[in-house]
Amino acid sequence: MPCSRLCSGVSTYVSNIILLIVVLGALALIYAHFNAVMSLSESALSREFTGLMVSMNSDLVITLTYIDGSYRLHVIVSSGAYPVRLYGVYVDETLVENCSQDLVLRPYDIVEIVCRLPENLTVVNVKVSHSGGLIEGIASKI
Repeated sequence: MPCSRLCSGVSTYVSNIILLIVVLGALALIYAHFNAVMSLSESALSREFTGLMVSMNSDLVITLTYIDGSYRLHVIVSSGAYPVRLYGVYVDETLVENCSQDLVLRPYDIVEIVCRLPENLTVVNVKVSHSGGLIEGIASKI
C-alpha cells in the first residue's frame, strides 16, 4: 500500500545530518580518550626520562671492592661523563669514619677509597653515597 500525505517520516537530509552528528560525537569521544591516555603516558615517560638524565649526569660505578689482609676495605669507583661528589661510604648500614669523604671525581676518573673497618669482618655490604644517589656492592676478604 503506497504512502500518501498522511505518512510522515524523516527525510534523507535530516537522517544524514543526525548520522553525521553521531559519528562526529563518537570520534570526539575517541579522540578525547586517546588524548588523555597519551598525555598520561607522556607525563610518565617524561618523569622517567628526567630521573634517568639526573642519574646519568652523576653516574658512578663500583668497579671493585675487597677487604685486604689488614682488614681494610678497598672500594674502586669510576665516574661517567660528568663530575660526581662522593659523600660517604657505608659498611653494613654504618658510616665508616676516616674514609675519603666529600671528594669530587672529575669526568671519567677512577679513584680507590681505602677505609679501616671497625671490626674484623670478612664479608660486608658496601654503599657509596654520591651526588646521584647511592650505589651498592659486596666486599669479601681476599
